[in-house]
Amino acid sequence: MASSKRTGTVNLWIFDLHSGRWHQATRGAGDDIEGQWSPDGRRIVFTSTRGGHKQIWWYEVATGRIEQLTFGDHEEEYPSFAPDGQRILYVGGPWGRRYFYIVPAGGGAPRVVDRPPGRAGAGSWAPDGRWLVCHSYDAGAGAIFLQDSAGAEEIPVTDGTAWDYKPTVCPTRQVVAFSRSNEGRSVIWVQRLGDGSGRPLVTTGADDRWPTWTADGQSLFFHRLIDDGRAIGMWNRATGEVQELVGADERPRYASFDPAARRIVYASERTGRSNIKILDLSDHVVTALPVGEASFPAWSPAGERIAFCSRRGLAHRWQISTVDVATGEVHDWTSGVVGLRRLHGPLSWSPDGDRLLFKSETEPFAANIYELDLRTGGVSAVTDDSWWDESAAYTPDGAAVVFMSTRGGDWTWGFYRKDLATGEIETLAGPDYVERNNPRLTRDGVLLSTLVAGTSEELYEQCPDGTGRVVAEAGQGVRYPVPSADGRMVLFARTHRTVEYWLAENVWAADSPVADLARPLVARAAGGTPISEQAPLGPVRSPVDTRRR
Repeated sequence: MASSKRTGTVNLWIFDLHSGRWHQATRGAGDDIEGQWSPDGRRIVFTSTRGGHKQIWWYEVATGRIEQLTFGDHEEEYPSFAPDGQRILYVGGPWGRRYFYIVPAGGGAPRVVDRPPGRAGAGSWAPDGRWLVCHSYDAGAGAIFLQDSAGAEEIPVTDGTAWDYKPTVCPTRQVVAFSRSNEGRSVIWVQRLGDGSGRPLVTTGADDRWPTWTADGQSLFFHRLIDDGRAIGMWNRATGEVQELVGADERPRYASFDPAARRIVYASERTGRSNIKILDLSDHVVTALPVGEASFPAWSPAGERIAFCSRRGLAHRWQISTVDVATGEVHDWTSGVVGLRRLHGPLSWSPDGDRLLFKSETEPFAANIYELDLRTGGVSAVTDDSWWDESAAYTPDGAAVVFMSTRGGDWTWGFYRKDLATGEIETLAGPDYVERNNPRLTRDGVLLSTLVAGTSEELYEQCPDGTGRVVAEAGQGVRYPVPSADGRMVLFARTHRTVEYWLAENVWAADSPVADLARPLVARAAGGTPISEQAPLGPVRSPVDTRRR
């Protein structure tokens, strides 16, 4: 069972594993998401906005009947049936003061799980019907823990140094599966509850999320997000001509011009890791820059340096770096700066070439814009609040910054301009629920960006008078518009995003990469003699690199 927008609205769909056919379950307005089967397979509990905001509903498979289960005036989401089918766990409340709730499956008053309010994430039930396995963002990232549904006891499962979320306990073994991200795409992580040992189910270049065990505990169902670069295009604003500069074989992601617009630097994921290359537009010669794993390259206004996001060796954390184009000398600027994290994103040079803009996450689901002074190495905040700000760029005169932000409230998308001298913030577009991002202001006052007007991202230009149009000649799947210095040409990445559903069968087979995690949990006496099976629940620690920050 999964959510899909294949008919125009987000509804629940059921996939028959035997026939290979999809069947639509729910219909109607609003988004129906996060569905979970009842233990007897007769009902599905899910989150829906059909009542105006997120609340918990259930769907009866045989009759198609839909009923609302919760009626809170705040967001309620992530429902999960208890093993007895009589109770449903969910999360509700304003962000920062969210609780885990349990409500009777037939309806009634919910009760609060005995835990202080905070940044609660999702939860599900352990097979015993008493313990819950949950995640929260109280530690500043995602952390998994076991919670007694009948009391206040809480047992940590992971230590909050990685972004761990959406946990589910195997029905037949003392093992938990969850999504894990270390400043990159997620993997399905499988971990023993007894000693904390674990590993990825599989590692690919895709983004694997939200595992769910089958009832027999032998298979894991999850979805995979694939976001591939297909081309680097160049749009001539005067003639409307669009030219493809880099093809799909390079899996390109982002590009920028040199000052004269005679060369471009772009990121390529051809090898599975991101590298940056220079393409000469006159002779089409491509030169790789030997700077290691790198992305989001941005050419300096004078052309002597290229800024980029870098990651060294086995490190998880992304840094802000520059390379001298002539000598190849690399300088890492943020490796010693405390408090910065998840810097992976577009960079912008100030017109004088002395400063760089970048995004850093500050709290879960919050990010600020920062400015790096390349003369001193100092880092200062351009925005400093609880919203999500990203994709910042200097205006052509360097006096202001344009950026995307959720500061309009309720996770809306909006474009804003901040005057660097006065601190005044002006709204340029939105805020609304039209997905828009990557604003860039040209010398003639046109605001270039991308937005989802239909089914995928498209290039959009907004004139100074507020009128605008979708640049149809650029096509679908457009992301990261970057204008040339004179504003005549615009580079963009063409991307293709798909969602796949996977079933990992026979997880505990002898040749499975996680087979050894199913071994019995055995406690030992002081002399090393096995004495009993270890209790299924107990303090554990996640085996992650604690030097990530």
